Amino acid sequence: MQKNTQPTAIFVADSHFHIQPDAAEQHRIAQFCQLMQMSEKVDHLFLLGDIFDFWFDYPHFRLRGYDGILAALDRVRDAGTTVHFVGGNHDIWAAKFLSQRYGSNKTGDPFTISLGKRSIKVCHGDGLLGFDWAYNTFRAIVRTQLGIVLAKSMHPEILFAFSVWLSGKSRGANRDEALQIEQKAQNWIESCKEIDWDLMVMGHVHYQFEVTSGKQTLTALAGWFDRLGYGVLQDGEFKMLDFEKDGRPEF
Repeated sequence: MQKNTQPTAIFVADSHFHIQPDAAEQHRIAQFCQLMQMSEKVDHLFLLGDIFDFWFDYPHFRLRGYDGILAALDRVRDAGTTVHFVGGNHDIWAAKFLSQRYGSNKTGDPFTISLGKRSIKVCHGDGLLGFDWAYNTFRAIVRTQLGIVLAKSMHPEILFAFSVWLSGKSRGANRDEALQIEQKAQNWIESCKEIDWDLMVMGHVHYQFEVTSGKQTLTALAGWFDRLGYGVLQDGEFKMLDFEKDGRPEF
Protein backbone atom coordinates (compact mmCIF):
# COMPACT_ATOMS: atom_id res chain seq x y z
CA MET A 1 0.00 0.00 0.00
CA GLN A 2 1.32 3.44 -0.97
CA LYS A 3 2.44 5.90 1.65
CA ASN A 4 3.14 8.78 -0.76
CA THR A 5 1.71 12.30 -0.43
CA GLN A 6 -0.74 11.64 -3.25
CA PRO A 7 -2.97 8.62 -2.44
CA THR A 8 -3.40 5.83 -4.97
CA ALA A 9 -6.75 4.25 -5.78
CA ILE A 10 -8.44 1.71 -8.06
CA PHE A 11 -12.03 2.09 -9.27
CA VAL A 12 -14.21 -0.65 -10.78
CA ALA A 13 -17.92 -1.01 -11.57
CA ASP A 14 -20.45 -3.21 -13.33
CA SER A 15 -18.91 -6.66 -13.15
CA HIS A 16 -22.40 -8.16 -12.68
CA PHE A 17 -21.09 -11.37 -11.16
CA HIS A 18 -23.71 -14.11 -11.00
CA ILE A 19 -24.34 -16.58 -8.22
CA GLN A 20 -23.85 -19.38 -10.76
CA PRO A 21 -21.19 -18.12 -13.22
CA ASP A 22 -20.70 -19.68 -16.66
CA ALA A 23 -17.29 -20.34 -18.26
CA ALA A 24 -16.94 -16.83 -19.70
CA GLU A 25 -17.70 -15.30 -16.34
CA GLN A 26 -15.22 -17.57 -14.60
CA HIS A 27 -12.57 -15.86 -16.72
CA ARG A 28 -13.81 -12.42 -15.68
CA ILE A 29 -13.78 -13.51 -12.04
CA ALA A 30 -10.19 -14.74 -12.35
CA GLN A 31 -9.17 -11.40 -13.88
CA PHE A 32 -11.08 -9.55 -11.17
CA CYS A 33 -9.15 -11.44 -8.51
CA GLN A 34 -5.94 -10.31 -10.22
CA LEU A 35 -7.24 -6.74 -10.06
CA MET A 36 -7.84 -7.28 -6.36
CA GLN A 37 -4.20 -8.38 -6.00
CA MET A 38 -3.23 -5.02 -7.52
CA SER A 39 -5.62 -3.33 -5.10
CA GLU A 40 -3.65 -4.74 -2.17
CA LYS A 41 -0.89 -2.26 -3.13
CA VAL A 42 -2.99 0.93 -3.24
CA ASP A 43 -4.53 3.12 -0.57
CA HIS A 44 -8.17 2.91 -1.69
CA LEU A 45 -10.39 0.52 -3.62
CA PHE A 46 -13.72 1.88 -4.88
CA LEU A 47 -16.45 -0.61 -5.85
CA LEU A 48 -18.93 1.54 -7.77
CA GLY A 49 -21.97 -0.68 -7.89
CA ASP A 50 -23.37 -3.71 -9.72
CA ILE A 51 -20.33 -5.70 -8.69
CA PHE A 52 -22.86 -8.41 -7.89
CA ASP A 53 -25.68 -9.05 -10.34
CA PHE A 54 -28.00 -10.05 -7.50
CA TRP A 55 -27.72 -9.59 -3.76
CA PHE A 56 -30.35 -9.55 -1.11
CA ASP A 57 -29.97 -10.11 2.61
CA TYR A 58 -33.09 -11.63 4.07
CA PRO A 59 -33.51 -11.24 7.84
CA HIS A 60 -31.97 -14.59 8.75
CA PHE A 61 -29.85 -15.72 5.80
CA ARG A 62 -27.82 -14.64 2.79
CA LEU A 63 -27.99 -16.35 -0.58
CA ARG A 64 -25.00 -18.57 -1.27
CA GLY A 65 -22.34 -17.52 -3.76
CA TYR A 66 -19.52 -15.06 -4.45
CA ASP A 67 -17.15 -16.82 -2.04
CA GLY A 68 -14.06 -16.42 -4.21
CA ILE A 69 -14.77 -12.73 -4.82
CA LEU A 70 -15.33 -12.05 -1.13
CA ALA A 71 -12.13 -13.92 -0.26
CA ALA A 72 -10.21 -11.69 -2.70
CA LEU A 73 -11.77 -8.62 -1.06
CA ASP A 74 -10.80 -10.00 2.35
CA ARG A 75 -7.16 -9.99 1.23
CA VAL A 76 -7.48 -6.40 0.03
CA ARG A 77 -8.84 -5.38 3.44
CA ASP A 78 -6.16 -7.33 5.28
CA ALA A 79 -3.45 -5.61 3.23
CA GLY A 80 -4.58 -2.28 4.69
CA THR A 81 -6.36 -0.88 1.65
CA THR A 82 -9.50 1.08 2.48
CA VAL A 83 -12.48 -0.52 0.72
CA HIS A 84 -15.37 1.72 -0.39
CA PHE A 85 -18.70 0.56 -1.78
CA VAL A 86 -21.36 2.53 -3.63
CA GLY A 87 -24.42 0.41 -4.33
CA GLY A 88 -25.79 -0.12 -7.79
CA ASN A 89 -29.36 -0.96 -8.64
CA HIS A 90 -28.47 -4.68 -8.60
CA ASP A 91 -26.51 -4.77 -5.33
CA ILE A 92 -27.49 -1.79 -3.17
CA TRP A 93 -28.75 -4.26 -0.59
CA ALA A 94 -25.20 -5.54 -0.12
CA ALA A 95 -24.18 -2.27 1.55
CA LYS A 96 -24.87 -3.39 5.13
CA PHE A 97 -23.07 -6.72 4.73
CA LEU A 98 -20.05 -5.14 3.04
CA SER A 99 -19.94 -2.41 5.69
CA GLN A 100 -19.79 -5.00 8.43
CA ARG A 101 -17.11 -7.01 6.61
CA TYR A 102 -14.96 -4.22 5.12
CA GLY A 103 -15.91 -1.02 6.93
CA SER A 104 -17.38 0.62 3.84
CA ASN A 105 -20.28 3.09 3.71
CA LYS A 106 -23.26 1.60 5.59
CA THR A 107 -25.84 2.98 3.17
CA GLY A 108 -23.99 2.49 -0.10
CA ASP A 109 -24.91 6.06 -1.07
CA PRO A 110 -22.74 8.28 -3.32
CA PHE A 111 -20.21 10.45 -1.50
CA THR A 112 -17.35 12.87 -2.04
CA ILE A 113 -13.84 12.19 -0.76
CA SER A 114 -10.60 14.20 -0.78
CA LEU A 115 -7.62 12.22 -2.01
CA GLY A 116 -4.55 14.41 -1.99
CA LYS A 117 -5.08 17.30 -4.37
CA ARG A 118 -8.24 15.77 -5.85
CA SER A 119 -11.80 16.02 -4.58
CA ILE A 120 -13.65 13.04 -6.03
CA LYS A 121 -17.34 12.20 -6.05
CA VAL A 122 -18.12 8.51 -6.53
CA CYS A 123 -21.50 7.15 -7.53
CA HIS A 124 -22.99 4.28 -9.49
CA GLY A 125 -24.77 6.62 -11.87
CA ASP A 126 -28.26 5.10 -12.00
CA GLY A 127 -30.82 7.87 -12.22
CA LEU A 128 -28.18 10.49 -12.97
CA LEU A 129 -28.71 10.81 -16.72
CA GLY A 130 -32.26 9.42 -16.77
CA PHE A 131 -32.13 7.54 -20.06
CA ASP A 132 -32.94 3.97 -19.04
CA TRP A 133 -36.51 3.21 -17.92
CA ALA A 134 -35.73 -0.34 -16.74
CA TYR A 135 -32.96 0.75 -14.42
CA ASN A 136 -34.83 3.79 -13.18
CA THR A 137 -37.91 1.72 -12.37
CA PHE A 138 -35.92 -0.88 -10.49
CA ARG A 139 -33.93 1.85 -8.73
CA ALA A 140 -37.14 3.42 -7.47
CA ILE A 141 -38.10 0.07 -5.92
CA VAL A 142 -34.83 -1.08 -4.38
CA ARG A 143 -33.85 2.24 -2.81
CA THR A 144 -37.02 2.78 -0.77
CA GLN A 145 -38.04 1.30 2.56
CA LEU A 146 -41.32 0.16 1.04
CA GLY A 147 -39.42 -1.63 -1.70
CA ILE A 148 -37.28 -3.45 0.86
CA VAL A 149 -40.36 -4.55 2.81
CA LEU A 150 -42.03 -5.81 -0.38
CA ALA A 151 -38.88 -7.63 -1.44
CA LYS A 152 -38.58 -9.38 1.92
CA SER A 153 -42.16 -10.58 1.53
CA MET A 154 -41.33 -12.27 -1.78
CA HIS A 155 -39.99 -15.77 -2.18
CA PRO A 156 -36.23 -15.59 -2.89
CA GLU A 157 -36.65 -17.44 -6.20
CA ILE A 158 -39.16 -14.84 -7.44
CA LEU A 159 -36.87 -11.95 -6.55
CA PHE A 160 -33.94 -13.78 -8.11
CA ALA A 161 -35.88 -14.43 -11.33
CA PHE A 162 -36.74 -10.74 -11.59
CA SER A 163 -33.08 -9.85 -11.15
CA VAL A 164 -32.05 -12.31 -13.88
CA TRP A 165 -34.57 -10.69 -16.25
CA LEU A 166 -33.26 -7.23 -15.42
CA SER A 167 -29.70 -8.41 -15.95
CA GLY A 168 -30.52 -8.88 -19.61
CA LYS A 169 -30.94 -5.11 -19.82
CA SER A 170 -27.33 -4.57 -18.76
CA ARG A 171 -25.33 -4.14 -21.94
CA GLY A 172 -22.98 -1.78 -23.66
CA ALA A 173 -24.36 1.16 -25.59
CA ASN A 174 -24.53 1.14 -29.37
CA ARG A 175 -23.18 4.13 -31.33
CA ASP A 176 -26.42 6.15 -31.29
CA GLU A 177 -27.02 5.48 -27.60
CA ALA A 178 -23.42 6.42 -26.80
CA LEU A 179 -23.87 9.82 -28.42
CA GLN A 180 -27.06 10.40 -26.43
CA ILE A 181 -25.37 9.37 -23.19
CA GLU A 182 -22.44 11.70 -23.71
CA GLN A 183 -24.70 14.61 -24.63
CA LYS A 184 -26.87 14.08 -21.56
CA ALA A 185 -23.75 13.87 -19.42
CA GLN A 186 -22.43 17.09 -20.92
CA ASN A 187 -25.75 18.82 -20.29
CA TRP A 188 -25.79 17.50 -16.72
CA ILE A 189 -22.29 18.65 -15.80
CA GLU A 190 -22.86 22.08 -17.36
CA SER A 191 -25.96 22.55 -15.21
CA CYS A 192 -24.47 20.97 -12.07
CA LYS A 193 -24.52 23.23 -9.01
CA GLU A 194 -22.28 21.02 -6.85
CA ILE A 195 -18.93 22.64 -6.16
CA ASP A 196 -17.33 20.20 -3.71
CA TRP A 197 -15.67 17.97 -6.33
CA ASP A 198 -13.47 18.32 -9.39
CA LEU A 199 -13.80 14.70 -10.56
CA MET A 200 -16.82 12.42 -10.59
CA VAL A 201 -16.35 8.72 -11.29
CA MET A 202 -19.40 6.61 -12.15
CA GLY A 203 -20.40 3.36 -13.82
CA HIS A 204 -23.84 2.02 -14.79
CA VAL A 205 -23.89 2.98 -18.47
CA HIS A 206 -21.47 0.21 -19.56
CA TYR A 207 -19.73 2.74 -21.79
CA GLN A 208 -16.49 4.65 -21.23
CA PHE A 209 -16.47 8.40 -21.72
CA GLU A 210 -15.37 11.67 -20.19
CA VAL A 211 -16.96 15.12 -20.27
CA THR A 212 -15.70 18.36 -18.79
CA SER A 213 -17.15 21.71 -17.79
CA GLY A 214 -14.90 24.33 -16.25
CA LYS A 215 -12.76 22.66 -13.61
CA GLN A 216 -15.07 19.65 -13.24
CA THR A 217 -14.77 16.34 -15.07
CA LEU A 218 -17.25 13.48 -15.16
CA THR A 219 -15.87 10.08 -16.14
CA ALA A 220 -17.79 6.86 -16.73
CA LEU A 221 -15.97 3.56 -16.47
CA ALA A 222 -16.35 0.83 -19.05
CA GLY A 223 -18.01 -2.03 -17.24
CA TRP A 224 -15.86 -4.92 -16.05
CA PHE A 225 -18.60 -7.10 -17.57
CA ASP A 226 -18.10 -5.51 -20.99
CA ARG A 227 -14.44 -4.61 -21.35
CA LEU A 228 -12.62 -5.39 -18.10
CA GLY A 229 -12.46 -1.62 -17.68
CA TYR A 230 -11.26 0.06 -14.50
CA GLY A 231 -9.85 3.37 -13.28
CA VAL A 232 -6.64 4.32 -11.51
CA LEU A 233 -5.73 7.40 -9.50
CA GLN A 234 -1.97 7.84 -9.24
CA ASP A 235 0.12 10.95 -8.61
CA GLY A 236 -3.09 12.98 -8.62
CA GLU A 237 -4.00 11.93 -12.16
CA PHE A 238 -6.97 9.73 -13.08
CA LYS A 239 -6.97 7.40 -16.07
CA MET A 240 -9.25 4.68 -17.40
CA LEU A 241 -7.65 1.40 -18.43
CA ASP A 242 -8.44 -1.93 -20.05
CA PHE A 243 -7.16 -4.73 -17.80
CA GLU A 244 -6.15 -7.01 -20.67
CA LYS A 245 -5.00 -4.51 -23.31
CA ASP A 246 -3.21 -1.84 -21.27
CA GLY A 247 -0.09 -2.25 -19.22
CA ARG A 248 -0.50 -2.79 -15.50
CA PRO A 249 0.45 0.30 -13.46
CA GLU A 250 3.24 0.00 -10.91
CA PHE A 251 2.32 1.04 -7.37
